[in-house]
Amino acid sequence: MVDRILLSEKTAEKIKKLIIENKYQPGDKLPNEIELAETLNVGRSTIREAIKILISINIVEIKRGKGTFVCKNPGLIEDPFGVTFLNEKQLLQHLLETRLIFEPEIAALAARRATEEEIERLKENKTTMEDNFKKGKTLLSDDVEFHRLIAKSTKNPVLQRIFPIINECISERYMTDIIPSYDGSTSEYHQRIIDAIEQRDPEKAYAVMKRHIERAIEQIK
Repeated sequence: MVDRILLSEKTAEKIKKLIIENKYQPGDKLPNEIELAETLNVGRSTIREAIKILISINIVEIKRGKGTFVCKNPGLIEDPFGVTFLNEKQLLQHLLETRLIFEPEIAALAARRATEEEIERLKENKTTMEDNFKKGKTLLSDDVEFHRLIAKSTKNPVLQRIFPIINECISERYMTDIIPSYDGSTSEYHQRIIDAIEQRDPEKAYAVMKRHIERAIEQIK
């Protein structure tokens, strides 16, 4: 029994290595059970056990009738910081303070590294957000996307993985604790952040983002 468990764990590690070496992207389909068994020289039952291990740590997912696919955020489990269990009144403020530590530096890095295409996506996001505001639609997902695009433009894969976790926790708190407002000043800050990134001005990007988040903290107090 112990040997079987160890074999399954070793096989799971080999499949992880296979994903990395073959540069599978989120959403990519893995070879089927038979192919994996032949490639790794193990039985199909071992492959099934290994897949269960990888599912438990959010590396792969099974889609019924379609096969096994790489997860959207492979290796990142839901709520890895256990924020859900903190359940305290000032949690939203604490989450925003955490953003205040990270995000101004992220904006500064984006000002150095963002491509013209990524800057255009930020502009498109701002336009979409303003259009949705006029139509009376929920804007939270647009705002989250704006900050995700900035993190993505840093070209730092670690930041791209860490930052969405914080943002998603904040999104849940906004939905349950307060209703976020979107007004002219929010639009103005987004535009100023875009301008600083487009001007390749890290210091300005840092300062504007810092004030943007400080303002959000002031709003919830």
